[in-house]
Amino acid sequence: MQKAKATLAMALLPLLAMLPLQAVHAAPIKVPEEVRQASAELGSMYNICPELLQAMCFKESSFDPYAENGGCIGVMQIDPEWHGERMERLGVKDLTDTRGNMLVGADYLSELAGRYEDIGIVLMAYNGDSSIWDVMDGTAGISRYASEILALSAELERGNGK
Repeated sequence: MQKAKATLAMALLPLLAMLPLQAVHAAPIKVPEEVRQASAELGSMYNICPELLQAMCFKESSFDPYAENGGCIGVMQIDPEWHGERMERLGVKDLTDTRGNMLVGADYLSELAGRYEDIGIVLMAYNGDSSIWDVMDGTAGISRYASEILALSAELERGNGK
């Protein structure tokens, strides 16, 4: 498990180096303090780049803790039916609570990293993209969703002087 966590953090670096340096978002992304704090804490806890968590929150919900889409709720668009046991194990009752929502999302990302290791595939699995098998067998590239998250993460890292 520890190897998978380290792999998730380290796998992001080479992918970010391949991304173009231009901004992927017209204006600088203003990360709410609550998201910034939770991403720092959970990033450390799960060995996930905080900017990756922030990029996911931006992409999934534009940082809106009350966002709902297809049964998914909150900043990381967590499905309470799919993640009910995880929520119970983590003590999360309210998915509109930013930290609780991000805790469930980070825990799921960590699980996926243990399964797939490649950050692009991890993001695709998080998004429920069944074409991960095509990526894994080399017949396709990572999805637009995963590419956008990685580019946003890189942009946030550059903004933080990383």
